[in-house]
Amino acid sequence: MTSSSLWAIPLGGLGEFGMNMLALRTGDDIIVIDAGLMFPEAELLGVDIVIPDISYLKQNRDLVRAVVLTHGHEDHIGALAYILPELNVPIYATRFTLALARKRLEENALLDQADLREVLPGRKVEIGPFNIEFIYVTHSTIDCVALAIRTPLGVVIHTGDFKMDPTPTDGAPFDLHAFARYGQEGVLALFSDSTNIERPGYTPSERAVWPRLEELCRSAPRKVLVSCFATSIHRIQQVI
Repeated sequence: MTSSSLWAIPLGGLGEFGMNMLALRTGDDIIVIDAGLMFPEAELLGVDIVIPDISYLKQNRDLVRAVVLTHGHEDHIGALAYILPELNVPIYATRFTLALARKRLEENALLDQADLREVLPGRKVEIGPFNIEFIYVTHSTIDCVALAIRTPLGVVIHTGDFKMDPTPTDGAPFDLHAFARYGQEGVLALFSDSTNIERPGYTPSERAVWPRLEELCRSAPRKVLVSCFATSIHRIQQVI
């Protein structure tokens, strides 16, 4: 492996839902993007969760520089508690994502040994030969980012999970200008979320959920019990 080569090594999440983890390596430096788990289907009876195989990272543990998280869903952060004892490296994430990761590590008595580093959308972080800009994207949870990773061979864009929400409930727009800027500069490779890409049409804005929730609550004869993912902060705020 030389500094003039770049390897993208998917360890999970490619062609499947969940367990998202990608390693990028150039020379003697590796960064890991996301560390997610997968909830098993019926064929895995008795199995609670599935996590990525990190044998490659363990074999090259001295080269791993950091784990970078794109957002706080379990399929992107849920395996942290299982890999951190093997790879005790800095973890970079936005404020909300870091709060969720902190809770998971605390539950597993790993928080004291964790090196958690908060990042901001629009800012850059240098990790070895990788210079990473965090780009704000909209999704079904908050504080989500894409990554523009400048490597010795060129720029790699990793979108994380996203939907281009034109009317986000928190007023924080998808940063199309940053993507356009890198498009004009030139991109070596794009690693993009492709969930439901085979389905025609588009995903409605999170704001579209609001009128329907309000209608259901107003028409209910008694109290309303609402259940949703804990990370769906926008929907929880709408219900409240």
